[in-house]
Amino acid sequence: MTVETKMKDDEKPSARRHPPTDAFQRLRSVAGKLPLMPGIYLMRDERGEILYIGKAKSLRKRVLSYFKVPSPIPKIAILMQKVRAIDHIDTPTEVDALLLEAHLIHKHQPRYNQDLKDDKSFPLLKITREKFPRICVTRQKTDKRAIYYGPYTDAKLLHQAVNLINDLFPIRKCQVLPRVACLYHHIGQCIAPCIKPEVKPEYDRLIDEVKRFLGGGKKSFAQYLNDRMEKASRELRFEDAQFFKEQIDALSKLRKKRFFPKNPGQGISLSATMELKQKLKLERIPERIVCFDVSNVQGDQAVASKVSFYRELPDKFGYRRYKIRGVSGINDYAMMAEALRRMLRGIQEGREDFMPDLIIIDGGKGHLNTAVRVLVQEGMGTIDLIAIAKQFEWIHSPKFHAPLVFASDSPALYLLKKVRDEAHRFAITYHRQLRTKALQRSVLDDIPGMGEKRKRLLLRHFNSIEEIRHASIAKLLDVPGIDPKTAEAVRAHFSRL
Repeated sequence: MTVETKMKDDEKPSARRHPPTDAFQRLRSVAGKLPLMPGIYLMRDERGEILYIGKAKSLRKRVLSYFKVPSPIPKIAILMQKVRAIDHIDTPTEVDALLLEAHLIHKHQPRYNQDLKDDKSFPLLKITREKFPRICVTRQKTDKRAIYYGPYTDAKLLHQAVNLINDLFPIRKCQVLPRVACLYHHIGQCIAPCIKPEVKPEYDRLIDEVKRFLGGGKKSFAQYLNDRMEKASRELRFEDAQFFKEQIDALSKLRKKRFFPKNPGQGISLSATMELKQKLKLERIPERIVCFDVSNVQGDQAVASKVSFYRELPDKFGYRRYKIRGVSGINDYAMMAEALRRMLRGIQEGREDFMPDLIIIDGGKGHLNTAVRVLVQEGMGTIDLIAIAKQFEWIHSPKFHAPLVFASDSPALYLLKKVRDEAHRFAITYHRQLRTKALQRSVLDDIPGMGEKRKRLLLRHFNSIEEIRHASIAKLLDVPGIDPKTAEAVRAHFSRL
């Protein structure tokens, strides 16, 4: 990519022959530490304003090319005299970098990208204004009704991006709608609006998703699809979540087949359950996974949580909270055993709707051994079971003597940690709720003359027990329904604590 701008009289090309400044040397050191992967780089001046935005197949190699002394291009030397900071955004592929670059240039309008923005010879991505729009590459804005994105700096990469969008979203590829369904419909890459006009609402939704991605400035297709999947899951729109999950799966397969560089750990892969099946020596893919965690403080208000994931997505209908009843004192093993036993008996008695394919215990080898005993005692020892320890993220399984160590970029480890962390969050939330309720009961219920009605009035008026503790008589009397006698009793009670 070239840098174009008009040179002022005092901006002579001879400036590139000056010895490098300290700032120049510092920036070159920063450039030498950039990752060797695709991405976007943003050059800023001393005020932090963006001067130039570019894309790179290798961020480090591309940005280091600006620091050649003397510079082979005078205009680059002029730019580098003004640059005081370089930011970067890494992307999984160069195609992702191309799309993000165009979005950021359009958003920030950098001075040194001016020629890129105005040059009509650069390719554009076009969404046609037809009843069933299609996506194509063009160099002219001849149709005022169409929607255009760009310009883009690399026509070859842009064509690859369009091919990718067409592969991921089953929209029409034909320039003219045929009278019979074409090959794309038969291979599942088009929902055939040519013969099924009733698919118009679904087709519009697909086009809206394409527009949302192109206009959203996400760093990658994978990031966009994963964010949309998680949002749909949080909102319990499981059909939509499944759609995005399938798109991520398709993207993962395309990365292996086509132009995507091998960057393990970048993006999201749906091979997690397959990897679990292989690494854990399971008989089947673990579609239904549940995880248990225990939360307590010195044995007080002990609770356990169970979260459920189905096909790698949270299934909120399978979440359970257990208030530990049969354990006194600090005994995490016994607490875990009680919660697990209650789930297993719920399955046997028909109170639970499903049998899990894999049970995860948040803990180490001791927690695992306890859980194995419970499964055997309840006659359900065939259910696969593992424990994941927080300290080193080691996976303990009764099938292996030594813990399993997954690679840090393993999709399976990512899924296990996600399930474990969700169980921990769910348990902590329940524990805090119980502690808050217990505190409110033990403190306010001991005040003479304090009934349920007055207790509710105080708790609604003040944000916490601590506020009530420090409230003056005057502030207590501001609460409707609290008389002087009750206010005096509250102050006297807290003064003794």
